[in-house]
Amino acid sequence: MSVSIAAGVTQRRAVRPAWWRRFAGDALPPLVALCLALVAWEAVVDLLNIPVYLLPAPSAIVGTLFRLLSAGFVPPTYVGAPAQGILYDTYITLAEALVGLVIGTVVGLAIAVIMTQSRFAEQALYPIVIAIRSTPTIAIAPVFIIWFGFTLMPKAIVAALATFYPVLVNSITGMRSVDPTTLEFFRSVNASPREIFWHLRVPNTLPYFFAALRLNVSLSLIGAIVGELVGARDGVGHMMTEAAITLRTQDVFSGVVILTLLGVILTELVSLVQARVLYWHETERA
Repeated sequence: MSVSIAAGVTQRRAVRPAWWRRFAGDALPPLVALCLALVAWEAVVDLLNIPVYLLPAPSAIVGTLFRLLSAGFVPPTYVGAPAQGILYDTYITLAEALVGLVIGTVVGLAIAVIMTQSRFAEQALYPIVIAIRSTPTIAIAPVFIIWFGFTLMPKAIVAALATFYPVLVNSITGMRSVDPTTLEFFRSVNASPREIFWHLRVPNTLPYFFAALRLNVSLSLIGAIVGELVGARDGVGHMMTEAAITLRTQDVFSGVVILTLLGVILTELVSLVQARVLYWHETERA
């Protein structure tokens, strides 16, 4: 009897679609935990009668979020005015983050290649990189506002400063952590430095690069928000600052929800690209 029951369970598991097995194994547990946390949050706010300006309930945040989204993609009516809809602010923040992510990634990769190919360049650039990394970004963000004004560029530069270092460090690690035996084999067949770079060092660096890119997606959003907090006329960070000043806490939480969704979506997109590019790597096969 027990054998037949076990066989029936195995058969039912086998006929389940692959997407359902993946959803039940990966997405369902965190979704259940999130729902329980939201229910507990709603109950605590209701039972303790916490004022909405201190801690809004999840239902109030969802209602505010729908209200802001229903306004649509409406830019400010005049210079200096707040955007009429949160979609426009989201578009501005996303553009700042993506431009900064591209700049930081390109600069980080370029410096990594230069430092791994030249010992002199490494000794010359390393102290500068450490100095830039050690400087609080929020301390120099006002300088970019003075130079470029209330445009996209200051926030993009702040996002680039937040993202170039992980790409730099991971790329250097990947280029230098090649298998010594494989490197000796390349040299034994008289491979040129260019061939060693493109056919050995670059493939070995890709897993490290995508690990940094997944981290940088969130860092680029953080950099864009930091730039907007220093000085901006639009963007989610600007909207959240104005909402906090007027005690519209539910609007602040709505901005947090938007930023969280952006981070999750961009991270998943990077993971999809990684799966397509690194299909041959052991981590993706596993």
